[in-house]
Amino acid sequence: MYGRHLRLLFLLSYGLCVLAVPARCQTAQEEPLPGPDSHETGQGPHGHLFGDWGGEQSRLQERGIKFDFQYVSDSLWNIESEQKARFAGWNRFRGTVDINLGELIGQQGWYFHATALWQGGGNLGAYLGLLTSPSGMSSENICRLDSWWIEKRWLDERITARVGQFAGQDFYGAQHFAASFIFEPMGYALGNLFTTLESFDPPSTPAMEIRVVPIHNFYVKSMVMAAVRSPFSQNPTGLVPQFNGTAVNVSEIGFSPGKNASSVRAFDDVKGRKGYSGLYQFGASYNPGKFTSPTSAIPR
Repeated sequence: MYGRHLRLLFLLSYGLCVLAVPARCQTAQEEPLPGPDSHETGQGPHGHLFGDWGGEQSRLQERGIKFDFQYVSDSLWNIESEQKARFAGWNRFRGTVDINLGELIGQQGWYFHATALWQGGGNLGAYLGLLTSPSGMSSENICRLDSWWIEKRWLDERITARVGQFAGQDFYGAQHFAASFIFEPMGYALGNLFTTLESFDPPSTPAMEIRVVPIHNFYVKSMVMAAVRSPFSQNPTGLVPQFNGTAVNVSEIGFSPGKNASSVRAFDDVKGRKGYSGLYQFGASYNPGKFTSPTSAIPR
């Protein structure tokens, strides 16, 4: 069995700070703390396809509003196999907005984040009978409000809290450099996290989180989220939060030598990693609900 894989990415967005536009770039502490739901892959050195949109990006960013629209396609072609299906393509359109409410309405330390997507296509891994998908994006065909939250920071980001609808695996267990990979377990999160029904995107569930940085290189964070056994069917639009399922707790401690722990983001880049020797994370997920074992059908 032989295969080829092509990923296409188009960023139809207001530009980022890397573009040569007369906008005031947001510092790390001014930006929200988005997870992998924000960008499946990086923007690259040239920013976005439509640049500054005639200066509108600059004007909105000065007011604390940043939009991002992107299209990603994973196209997989099986050159030779016993299976009849040889080609599959998975497509995703995602729109994201981040608002710094301090810049917009003077509420310092308050932020808002929301992202929605449409996705659909075929999963070549299912056609070939593989245990995991060759594409890290393949999922359910759906159009949905994925995540949204309101975030508050205190004491120069030493304490951060957020509440809304978001996925546990976006912040606990996702590969730190996930966007560098295509293969499903490396491109997002390892499959053992699903054993506690830890939520994932795009079928995010209601959640709340607290993050504390007691000393310079050390942080502690904990989240409570709704664990749902059939997340795609229980809230297909994502517009009205559904508070069903058990309350799962996920916690993590992290240590980042040579780097301020409050500046650690879900996706780092080469420039941001410069000057520190690594990021060490330890955590656990606990679901208090009942489960069936492989040898018995009785929940316990």
